[in-house]
Amino acid sequence: MAVSKKSFIYTVGAVLIIVLIFQMNYYFRIDSKLTERDIKNSVNGGTAGTNKNMVGEEIDPTIFVSLAAYRDVFCSDTINYIFNHANRPEKIFIGIVDQGSELLEDDPNQDPSLPNSYCYRGLKVAPELIQSNVRRIALTVAQSKGPTLARYHATTLYNNETYFMQVDSHLRFIQGWDSLIINDLWLTKSYAPIGEKGIPRTVLTHYPMAYNVEDSGLPVVDQTGVPRLCKGEFNSRGIITFNSFILKATTKPAECPYIAAGFFFTSGEALKLVPFDPHLSNLFEGEEILYSVRMYSAGFRFFAPTLNVCYHYYSRPKSPKFWEDNKQYYLDMQKSVERLKYILHWPLEKTPDLSEPQFTEIDKYNIHNTTILTEYYQRWKIDVENKKVHWHQFCDQQPPQE
Repeated sequence: MAVSKKSFIYTVGAVLIIVLIFQMNYYFRIDSKLTERDIKNSVNGGTAGTNKNMVGEEIDPTIFVSLAAYRDVFCSDTINYIFNHANRPEKIFIGIVDQGSELLEDDPNQDPSLPNSYCYRGLKVAPELIQSNVRRIALTVAQSKGPTLARYHATTLYNNETYFMQVDSHLRFIQGWDSLIINDLWLTKSYAPIGEKGIPRTVLTHYPMAYNVEDSGLPVVDQTGVPRLCKGEFNSRGIITFNSFILKATTKPAECPYIAAGFFFTSGEALKLVPFDPHLSNLFEGEEILYSVRMYSAGFRFFAPTLNVCYHYYSRPKSPKFWEDNKQYYLDMQKSVERLKYILHWPLEKTPDLSEPQFTEIDKYNIHNTTILTEYYQRWKIDVENKKVHWHQFCDQQPPQE
């Protein structure tokens, strides 16, 4: 059967278009999924260990890890995973706020040059790395005033590292986590605000998937689903608490409304623009929404990572809790919640007396830009007056029928 010249040209053109589409899809997938070689090398096309900022300057990145631990037997396990599973452990610096170690009896098997602490027992890291890259503040049980204040103390150990990561003291990290998380942060450079040194003002965060403490090592790594911190609800105290949904992994970090206190990664600039508040004794629930809104007001945006770089041990039923040891917990917590509500411009039960201790330095830590505050509440559908959060669309869920 004869084929016209015109038909032949159309056929060849269609074939070329199909080939081009498949080729583009192939390169897109290769670019968006890190290979083993990518994990061992640097990010953003630089040489091993360096990357380039938005104006082409090379950065030799360092990471400061804020780690607050309260009588936590898993603390050294977390430190082992941080260092031993990093591509460049020498570029990682950990600031430990070690609470309650005075209650431990001496361990004759422990290196006497190290503190008597769960954060140092069972370490499997080179001693010289511990000496050079770990900074520590020790607090007694009596001095401990909850995780929010402990995390403030941890930030005083920061020393101008490129990136800032805050973690709980019972996490485990995958191999190459440092390169992977830096790579994820830079994937947001086209749609996140740009900050100091050209680094995106991005916060990568979520509630990590769980690991089973009865099993050694990491769980079977399944990167098809990644938790996204997308659900907020007001609790009985009128505080927004969070939850996450495991959603399909994305090729670029997906924006979310909130920051998780137990795991987030951002630039060191965050500590300059949003210094931690030292006047929040025994605050637990409320720590995350307060920090989220303060960071948003300073121009940072929040994203779920594209993969699971760490895993969390939840509940810890046999571990001591700070509120069980602290007789001042409820009284201090109520005062800190009052401070929180004032900063977030939430309704208070009575007109605040700013001369009271819970409002110390309130002007320094308050959010003065009410326009950006309103933008945040409207964007993420938070109804402060009626204490409702319309979260379903952010978790890819259908809202309930009225």
